Amino acid sequence: MKAQELSEARKRWAEHCKHVTNITSGIKKETFTEQMNNVLRAQNDYSYFCQRYFPHYCKCYNGKFQNDAAAYVKNHPNMKGAFIWPRGHAKSTHFDIMIPCWLKFQPTPMIHVMVIVGKSEDSANTLLSDLQAELQFNQYLIRDFGEQYNQGSWEEGEFVTKDGTAFFARGRG
Repeated sequence: MKAQELSEARKRWAEHCKHVTNITSGIKKETFTEQMNNVLRAQNDYSYFCQRYFPHYCKCYNGKFQNDAAAYVKNHPNMKGAFIWPRGHAKSTHFDIMIPCWLKFQPTPMIHVMVIVGKSEDSANTLLSDLQAELQFNQYLIRDFGEQYNQGSWEEGEFVTKDGTAFFARGRG
């Protein structure tokens, strides 16, 4: 990535992080018991997880195929596969952001290392930047699961959360 492209990418990322912070800063009026019950529900119900933590992505309810894909991934931790969804059906959003977060925030975390592969290193880094923005700036996730970010940057193609979960971006080839 050229210096000017990187500068523009950084600017877009900073704006996106500000947007994530703003949209997830609304106080949800819940008692502690309600909050804990809602967290448990989110850990068991992928659709609810998406609605609760990602209102900026989820303008409507998930499709059955999206929920089924998340459940399949959760129930087959050593799976290898390819999911083919039509363009515009949020495959990258689900597989690169929401499903990894859902797996990370299970009572026993199901993800310890994640590698995002893109058509190029720059493309993979961009996908990783969205995930880092959520883990670092999504106030709903922070409120329910604590601070996540520890070190690294999507710009370098890797970052680590406080619990040691590592996220990497790699280009094909």
